[in-house]
Amino acid sequence: MTKKKQENFIRENILPWQLIRLFCQFTKPPKNKLLLLLGIYSEPFFLMVNSKIHPYIETRAFLKSTQVLLKNSEHYFLAHDSYIDCREVYTTFSLNDVVTQVQSDSQRIRGFVNEETQEQVIAAIKASPVLEKQHKKIVLAELGC
Repeated sequence: MTKKKQENFIRENILPWQLIRLFCQFTKPPKNKLLLLLGIYSEPFFLMVNSKIHPYIETRAFLKSTQVLLKNSEHYFLAHDSYIDCREVYTTFSLNDVVTQVQSDSQRIRGFVNEETQEQVIAAIKASPVLEKQHKKIVLAELGC
């Protein structure tokens, strides 16, 4: 497959509700992180996936309600339970950035979250008291909610 065909194939197969492992410059330290793709609007919209809930969030019910359990028993590609953080939408990657990283390592695309998890993410986004209203409106409209 030519590089251009491969790029087009990746672009056509990056879809909402996929978990994608991307190198994030914005984390401290910069590292690979698992992200949940909500959709591609003017740029890809992602939620961060963490292996545990930060103690600050854990002790505050209004923030803890923005964390969705991602069970490894229901998602074969996960090594352990994780949490989707619905407090903030990340728009730091262009579609080209995502394609370039996936092109260099196709294992970056991990798989889709199940329907139950999708419903829980939508509920957490709707209820989130801290998610930017602009992002909440765009995401919910694009997801048909």
